[in-house]
Amino acid sequence: MVRTSNARQDAIEAAVRLFRTQGYSATGLTQLLEESGAPKGSFYFHFPGGKEQLALEALQVFGAEVRGRIERRASELAQDPAAFIHAMFDATARELEKSDYTAGCVASNLGGELSSGNRPIADAVTAVIQSWVEAIADGLQSRFETREAAVAFASTVMASLSGMRTMARAQRSTAMFTAIANVLVAGLPPARP
Repeated sequence: MVRTSNARQDAIEAAVRLFRTQGYSATGLTQLLEESGAPKGSFYFHFPGGKEQLALEALQVFGAEVRGRIERRASELAQDPAAFIHAMFDATARELEKSDYTAGCVASNLGGELSSGNRPIADAVTAVIQSWVEAIADGLQSRFETREAAVAFASTVMASLSGMRTMARAQRSTAMFTAIANVLVAGLPPARP
């Protein structure tokens, strides 16, 4: 059976892969077209805003995928916030090892490269990361008296995951993931009666 080409979806998938491994600036339009197999005319038909529009759409796709993973873990481990934290750190460590330490984060890469001078990218990155924080807070809510406290702790978890991903890529080691997860688990409030 011959697969029908979906140039738009293929371009978004290629952008997610390339923005994760190379970042935005190092990924040229020619490489995006080659990786996706999309003809140039088709690219501009689907993305009249060019590479920036593609980046925003890739960010949305990546953000929804990550949020879905967080929500599934939160649901599976709703009664065990410590296991939920460990599951997120373990999954990130495994993903990095499997990718030979090339799997960055689209939100972190776009945010780091573009957010200071590009308001649409900055706002989109903020919204995606906040959605992840909210999903993490959902998984930790049983330990916190208020939503604000759960979100504040979830922000710390998110920042730790992001920082650990960066360190692991640079060091080519996930050795510290368990230690950082343990520190976060130790900071959880005791289970409420």
